[in-house]
Amino acid sequence: MIHFGRYIFLFILIAWCFVHLKRQVQSPERLLLGTWNERQWQYEKVNAPADLKRLQAQDTIAQSVKDQLGKHLVVHSAEIWEFRRDGSLVLHGRDTTKAVRWKLKGRGHILELEYANKVIEHYNLSELTPAHMALNFDSDIQVKGIAKLTFDKLDRVTKIQQ
Repeated sequence: MIHFGRYIFLFILIAWCFVHLKRQVQSPERLLLGTWNERQWQYEKVNAPADLKRLQAQDTIAQSVKDQLGKHLVVHSAEIWEFRRDGSLVLHGRDTTKAVRWKLKGRGHILELEYANKVIEHYNLSELTPAHMALNFDSDIQVKGIAKLTFDKLDRVTKIQQ
């Protein structure tokens, strides 16, 4: 009977730890919600950190690859991305505003954007913190890592500047 009590205590302790840890970790969906400022587009085609250092100062994509990539990519420039709870994303550009549907796929690492004309883009969510986000464009042509978009959380930037 004493051993049975130890097992119950151990089970309760493990369950409490699991619940406590789960509450501490925010889901990617929650981290994504809010307003993000598109900071930079970086074009790269590297497979290792050593390649990035070696090729840092030069454009690393052939024009033919850029042309092929452009067929699959809706170009975003200097936009504010506003992710909403209802699955809508509002892209605020200099002169335009676009409404898009968004959802996370896979294990929360693939961001899918669907436009009104049924064009779908996929991005690998390579970094997501409360303050920063990095997306790598994902296409059918083997160009992993070819376009990287980096963002700052607008709410946090405003608070830091004040």
